[in-house]
Amino acid sequence: MDEDAFLKAYDPTAFERPALTIDLVLLGLSDGHPAVLLIERAEHPHAGRWALPGSFVRPDETLDAAAARVLRDKAGFDAIEAERTRREQLYTFGAVDRDPRMRIVTVAYLALLPEAVFALVAEENAALSAARIAVSWAGEAGGPVAAFAVR
Repeated sequence: MDEDAFLKAYDPTAFERPALTIDLVLLGLSDGHPAVLLIERAEHPHAGRWALPGSFVRPDETLDAAAARVLRDKAGFDAIEAERTRREQLYTFGAVDRDPRMRIVTVAYLALLPEAVFALVAEENAALSAARIAVSWAGEAGGPVAAFAVR
């Protein structure tokens, strides 16, 4: 059997398919402290809880296009800002039972936002909240002094 015949006879329903989602880790500074933007979930599962902004990947879009769409739809970026915002794939989460609805694989993207952009996005979008990231280090509370650029 040649490849064309194989593909013509191939049954794509022979294997169960997980859903694919994108989550964005939007990092920036809030009042000079590291923070991440979280969104309050409006729907179940976990309605009312805070999560990274994300969405299902549509069948006709790339991962990067889905990430840009999440920037527009969930973080309020306009189309140009969404395309210009540098983002990198951070990690892929694939635990079988991580979502109660079904098997979902999530590709997390990381975007570092300038402080002014971070503040504006958090201010203009009531569904988003800047959650400070606590770094446990004795130097913050008068412990040993850090060397070089760590200070």
